[in-house]
Amino acid sequence: MMKKTILSLVLMALTMNGQAQEAKTQMTKAYQLSAFELFNAVANNETDNVCFSPLSVQIALSMLQNGAAGNTLSQLQQALGTTGLSNEEIGAFNKQLAKTLTARPTYDEEVYRNMMWDPDGNPREVYDGWFPQCELANALWTRPDAQLYEEFMQALRNDYDACVDAVNFDTWEGINKINNWVSDHTHGLIPKLYDEPQSNDLDVVLMNALYFKGSWSKPFAPELTEQGKFFLNDETYTTVDMMLARDVFQCAVTPSFQTITMDYGTNGDFSMTIFVPLEGYTLPPLTYEDWNAAQQLQYQHVNLYMPRFVIDGKYDLKTVLKGMGVTDAFDEMADFTKMSEVNRAISAIYQLSKIIVDEKGTEAAALTVIEEATGIDLTRPEDYQDFKVDRPFYFTIQSRKANTILFAGRVNHLDGPIGVIDGISLTPAPSPVREGSIYNLNGQRLMKPQRGVNIVNGRKVVVK
Repeated sequence: MMKKTILSLVLMALTMNGQAQEAKTQMTKAYQLSAFELFNAVANNETDNVCFSPLSVQIALSMLQNGAAGNTLSQLQQALGTTGLSNEEIGAFNKQLAKTLTARPTYDEEVYRNMMWDPDGNPREVYDGWFPQCELANALWTRPDAQLYEEFMQALRNDYDACVDAVNFDTWEGINKINNWVSDHTHGLIPKLYDEPQSNDLDVVLMNALYFKGSWSKPFAPELTEQGKFFLNDETYTTVDMMLARDVFQCAVTPSFQTITMDYGTNGDFSMTIFVPLEGYTLPPLTYEDWNAAQQLQYQHVNLYMPRFVIDGKYDLKTVLKGMGVTDAFDEMADFTKMSEVNRAISAIYQLSKIIVDEKGTEAAALTVIEEATGIDLTRPEDYQDFKVDRPFYFTIQSRKANTILFAGRVNHLDGPIGVIDGISLTPAPSPVREGSIYNLNGQRLMKPQRGVNIVNGRKVVVK
C-alpha cells in the first residue's frame, strides 16, 4: 500500500513539473514574439530615435490580467500570446523570470579587494563591472477609497513583489511619494512621473520599472574615440564621437542585417546586439527571425566602430495595443471586474525610458505606467575586419540565461555638425553666422524653417 502511494506522488510531481515547463516554454516564446510586435508598432509611430522596453510592458500587462475578465482578458492574452495559461501560471513565470534576471553573487568587499591589481581601487566597482545590475520593481497605487479586491492585490504582492499603497493623486504629498519611488527604482534616470497633482478621476495606477547597468566585457578605450561620420542618407552625415574597440566579437548575418553582439560583465549572460542594414540607410522592420538568426554567432576579429549615444523618450501605448487587438480595455466595454466592484477603463498607458551607451558600458531604465479611471589578436591588425556602426541601426539588450529581451531600440540620427557627401560642408554655417540665419541641406538661405532638417544658427534643427 505504501509503495502505491509513493509512486502516485512521484508521478503527480513529474506531471506538474511537465506542465510548469510547458507554460515556461510558451511564455518565453510569447514574450520574444510580442517583443518585436510591440517594438515595431512603437517605432512606426515615432520619427525620432527609440529606446523601448518590451519586457516592462509585458510584465505590466501581465499584472493587469489579474483584474481582467471576459473579452478584455481574452484580448490581453491574445496580444501577449498567453492564451490558455492561467494567471497563476503567468505569475509563476514572471516571478521566476525576475529572480533569474536580478540574481547576482553576494558582494564581499574583502574578496573583491584581494582580487584587485590596484590597491587604491574601488572593490565595489570591480564587482559591478563583473556582474551587470538588473532590477525589476512593480507598484500598485490606489486612491484610499478605491476598495480593490484583496485577491487581486495579493496576487500582485505574491507573484510580482509589488508595492501596494494608497495615495491621494490630487495632492503633492501623493505625487511626491510616487515620484520618489520612480526615481529610486530607475536610479534617477527617470527622475519623476508627474509634474503636478492629478485629476480626481484617477484612482488606480499600475507600474513596472526596469533598470539595467552593465560594463562591456571588452570595453572601448576612451583615448581611441575620435570624430567620425554617421551617415543619415545618401547625401548627408553628422559628425559624432565614434568609439573604437579592436577585439574578437560575436558576429552574424541575417537576411536583412549584419550584426555584432557585445557581452556585459564576465559571465556573458547579458549582451547587446547591433543590427546594421546590409544595404543602404533605410531600416526594414526588426523581426524575431532577425533576432533569432543573430544568436547563431561566429567569432571574428573585428575593428568595431560605434557611436556613443543617449536616447530618452515617452511612448503612448494606447494606439499600439489597439492595433494588437486590445480594444475593450479603453472604453465602456472594459471588464476589470476581478479588480473591484467598481468597473474601470484604462485612461492611459505609456512608457518612459532612457539609455546611455559609452566606452564603459550601458545604463538603461524604463517605466511602464497603466492609469485607470472610474467610469471608463592585437599584434596583427591586418587580420581584423571593420564593423562600422555608421548609419541607422537597431539594438537589443537581452539575457541569455532568461532568453528574454529587456530593451529594443532604433538610432536613425545622431546630433552633430551636418556635412554633405561629395559636397560642401554645411557646418559651420556660412560665415558670418547671423542670428536667426536658416539654411537647407543644399546651403540655400531660407526665410523660415521647412519640414525636415534645417541648419539654424549653424546647428541642425529637425522640423516635423
